[in-house]
Amino acid sequence: MSSSDHAAGRNQSTGTAHAVLSATADLPAPWAAVCGASVDVVQGKWNGPRGLGSADPCRECRRLTGS
Repeated sequence: MSSSDHAAGRNQSTGTAHAVLSATADLPAPWAAVCGASVDVVQGKWNGPRGLGSADPCRECRRLTGS
């Protein structure tokens, strides 16, 4: 799976950006990131400014998505 198959999620308490499968991004909250973390908000693409371009992207999500 490539990073373009993922939406950008964020844990509001930590501010960490996580990758969420695009296929599940339209489901109700909370979402599960590919690393297993709980995500409060999903906005934009993982390979965009709210995901990989954010100040704090999850290292495990980066590894799992090959980003």
